[in-house]
Amino acid sequence: MRVLSFFQPTHGHSHTLGLLALGAALASPCALAASAASDDTTAVNDNINAAATRALTTPPPSVLKSSNPMVRARPLRPGPPRYLENYSFLSDPAQRNDPFDSLRNIRLTPSAYLTLGGGIRYRYESLHNPGYGLSGVSRDSYWQQRLQAHADLHLFDDALRFFVEIDNTDSWSKETYSPFDQSDTEIEQAFMDVRLPAAENDSLTARLGRQEMGFGDLALIDTRNTPNVRQAFDGIRLAWRGNNGVKIDGFATHPVNNIRPGSFNDSSTDSGDFYGLYATVDWQPALSQDFIALGYSRDDRTLNGVTGNENRYTAGTRLFGKHEATDYSWNVMYQFGDHAGQDINAWGLMSTTGHTFTEASWKPRIGVVFDAASGDHDANDNSSNTFDPMFAANGKFFGNAGLTQLSNLIAVGPQLTFTPVKDVVISPTILALWRQSEDDYAYKPGMNAVAGSNDVSGKRLGTSYDLLTRWTPTNNLTFDIEYQYYAAGDVIERAGGEDTQYFSVRTYFLF
Repeated sequence: MRVLSFFQPTHGHSHTLGLLALGAALASPCALAASAASDDTTAVNDNINAAATRALTTPPPSVLKSSNPMVRARPLRPGPPRYLENYSFLSDPAQRNDPFDSLRNIRLTPSAYLTLGGGIRYRYESLHNPGYGLSGVSRDSYWQQRLQAHADLHLFDDALRFFVEIDNTDSWSKETYSPFDQSDTEIEQAFMDVRLPAAENDSLTARLGRQEMGFGDLALIDTRNTPNVRQAFDGIRLAWRGNNGVKIDGFATHPVNNIRPGSFNDSSTDSGDFYGLYATVDWQPALSQDFIALGYSRDDRTLNGVTGNENRYTAGTRLFGKHEATDYSWNVMYQFGDHAGQDINAWGLMSTTGHTFTEASWKPRIGVVFDAASGDHDANDNSSNTFDPMFAANGKFFGNAGLTQLSNLIAVGPQLTFTPVKDVVISPTILALWRQSEDDYAYKPGMNAVAGSNDVSGKRLGTSYDLLTRWTPTNNLTFDIEYQYYAAGDVIERAGGEDTQYFSVRTYFLF
């Protein structure tokens, strides 16, 4: 693993000072008057990672500030990093009422304990016309396996902590390649936490090593739970927690890439520098705000047919909250920098607004989604306008068929979430999709351009119909069943594409 000195990217690019100045502004006393959560947001919700349930990943501040969720139910549902699970309360034998509690707090000394855990995930997927049928494969049905084990050592009353997670991923009968299908046996996470001196009742922690991250509603940084190989980063992260709920996170990392074949060889070498600041403010009970400043520098990147070094910076904010039964989450993001000598000038919007009928049977939530992101308007104008969502939870927003992402896109539609019986959540979403610019490609996850889409006229990409059902029969067992139908529009058809269907069953057992 390579580690950067904090906030000092190795490329030494000209826009770095601008990003750090923006980060300093975010850390001003006004902006940090109060705060909710950073990656902890994902720890207190189910994080289903599908388009139909994005509203479920935006809990109100009152939930974010609640007591340890592990007391009520354990472990976390699939999605969030397992290091978020805090089992210190199990030092009290009276709190142990789960069969796996004996593994969650193995007392070593009065000031030290060890947590052991793991998980098994099997996923079956079947696609008709994967990638709009442009891959030459008409049907792709396959199985995937993810095995996970972790150890979490807490020393000196949490002044020092070591966390290690090993993942084994495998895939059978898959016809269309993805770099997230299989990585054999790898170190998914291995980091050390050190508690640093801080003011009374505040905390400052330094984390060094390989780690997963997820911030806000996962519009830009996620753990990539639904694909078989999760996303990790090598580097350092500082986390400050104030006694009034203030939370600030800063990190300087390299993304970890899957290297095939072989085990214990995934690496962040030559993956670029990814760094930034993330802060959250509670202005009032129904209004919270995230502040985002990110930088991502890469060599020899190809975008819109142009290859060269890229320094991309993202400044953004997110307004979110809940007033009585109405919830909302609105992201506004702007990107600047340079790519192969072209100036980056791009923007992105991501929003959901909904109302839950708490007194009605099944407690339905009805919401509206509006997402938009810029595309390039002229390949020869010395400006790059395509928005890049980087490490977003793409499947959570647009379904897991892998057909679109927040780049050169306008997406609008309704979503519904309801609970017909205990432990079952059903969430359908319909999204009408357009290109923002006719002069740019349509994009699939990972900034993969749909071949030929930049050479055809029109903006209509199609309509996505996604239906997700989650069943949680026990604290340890989760079933996700997802069906997505993508009706291709004029742009996809003129590029030679067809309608696509996707079906998936994902079974998780976590302990």
